[in-house]
Amino acid sequence: MTLESKSIQKYWSIQQFIGKSVFDSKGQGCGQIKSVLIDPQKFSISGILVKKRLSKEYFLSQDYFEEFNESGLSLNSIPIKPGDKVADVDGKNIGRVIQINLNPDTNKLESLEIKSGFKSEIISTDRIIAVGEKIKIKLF
Repeated sequence: MTLESKSIQKYWSIQQFIGKSVFDSKGQGCGQIKSVLIDPQKFSISGILVKKRLSKEYFLSQDYFEEFNESGLSLNSIPIKPGDKVADVDGKNIGRVIQINLNPDTNKLESLEIKSGFKSEIISTDRIIAVGEKIKIKLF
């Protein structure tokens, strides 16, 4: 093995990411990496698309990434995912996340669309109090 091939071994190819598991900061499975998204201007990873069984796929920006190894990708926090439960400050269920809206320039969370029964509502990020087993929000 040459010195050049040894130095290349420290890098990962995009194909090695696909299908790997994604774990939140508490070690809970968030799904599997479906694709890796590259910023064409910076030629760097912008984020990944994650798919969990019957749920919609969702985007996680590289801001969430903690560590990638043979087990998969570990995140530095708990991400908001489609299907997550939404509750008020007292823990009363309000609905579920059906859409995650990101800023197209920064990939930062701007709002969530939640559905309860037959109605849906857009919740801005300033109303989100906590993210965990449920997403807690302030009501008006």
